[in-house]
Amino acid sequence: METVILILLIMGEIIFLFWALKTGNVKRREKYIWKAVCTTILALLLIAGVMEGLSRYGAILLVLLFQTCMGLLTERRRKGKPYGKVTMTALFLVNIAVYLLALLPAFLFPQYNPLAVTGKHAVEIAEYTYADENRIETFSDIGENRSVTVKVWYPAEEGAYPLVVFSHGAFGVIDSNNSTYTELASHGYVVVSIGHPYHAMFVKDVSGKTTYASKEFIEQIYAMNSDETPEGEDDSDKEMTTYLNSREWMKVRTEDMNFVLDTILEKADTVNEVPFSMIDRNKIGLFGHSLGGAASVQVGRERKDIDAVIDLEGTMLGEYAGFKDGTEIFNEEPYPIPLLDVNSKVIHDLALEVPGDGYVNFYTGERALDYREVIFDDAGHLNFTDLPIVSPPLARLLGVGDVDARKCMENVNYVVLAFFDYYLKGEGTLTIEKEY
Repeated sequence: METVILILLIMGEIIFLFWALKTGNVKRREKYIWKAVCTTILALLLIAGVMEGLSRYGAILLVLLFQTCMGLLTERRRKGKPYGKVTMTALFLVNIAVYLLALLPAFLFPQYNPLAVTGKHAVEIAEYTYADENRIETFSDIGENRSVTVKVWYPAEEGAYPLVVFSHGAFGVIDSNNSTYTELASHGYVVVSIGHPYHAMFVKDVSGKTTYASKEFIEQIYAMNSDETPEGEDDSDKEMTTYLNSREWMKVRTEDMNFVLDTILEKADTVNEVPFSMIDRNKIGLFGHSLGGAASVQVGRERKDIDAVIDLEGTMLGEYAGFKDGTEIFNEEPYPIPLLDVNSKVIHDLALEVPGDGYVNFYTGERALDYREVIFDDAGHLNFTDLPIVSPPLARLLGVGDVDARKCMENVNYVVLAFFDYYLKGEGTLTIEKEY
């Protein structure tokens, strides 16, 4: 839709440019009438739902409305006073640039059809912000308590349902796996997604306050993923820095998850209010993507009330028990609950080449009481989120594989649902393939 709008606007500007150059008159009246028609059509398409999302198309609508009003005022005041050819050409180029900028949200986040849910339950959504009175926010210097925002997807029909908590990756967002949350809720789960302030790209709390990713956190993640070693350091120094930083990241994440779990479970016991009253506190699962997957694994090991954990391509940083002689020491204690490790084939293959004790996920899996790995062929890191569906341009920029994005997420959602159905509901056999 955005491409069609841009082409029509550019064609209109070209026609008016050549008309103006030929006649020596800018044709203000005809031009503002044309803009008024475009504005009306776009507004009607938005109202009718053919074009979805004021955040996508609101900017171009405002631009056209502004140009219509300015054209009307200018035409009345100047009566078609001619511009020079250079000025008319410059105005043409400026208008094209303005259209491109105004349509940028639509190009970055084009309209798409959400993945269809397969469960029988209609799904409701609620949002809450909780302040942790036992923690001071370390990312700011004003001494406030750390606040965590959560969104909850739950069945519209009342009942007793397992609780599943999700943690997004570094620079992720609270809605990063919306299709997965919705699929789970449609099958009878209460799903809570945590927005980790300063670790998320942005988090908007219930009061409307938006918190963006910490500059320091961004720099730390970039340094960890960079092939370069900082000047004056060797590879061992870099590994040590990454290890120390990862301990801080995991501390923030796991404390957020524990706080949210404790808060919600307390409400499940004391508040007769949906969705808390619908939670079966004896059936709890955790899952997350990347850093969120690592945090889920650690919390699953430490708490006694977690029944199953899924790690969507996250290095299990919480399984590091120490650092010695330039490398991490792994936790040798068997992982106590069912653990599903989901990886792309490229990461799986690279992990097989890790020297020493090997890749921490595989080390943990070999000693776990119940571990399995699922591999996704041709997938990239962000193919385990909805981003490639919601914003293909951003996903391509940040890293995806050649796999069909929709099919990949359908398979991811199936695997997540099947795993939790088996371990949280005790339903059927675990029909998960080794590779997708």
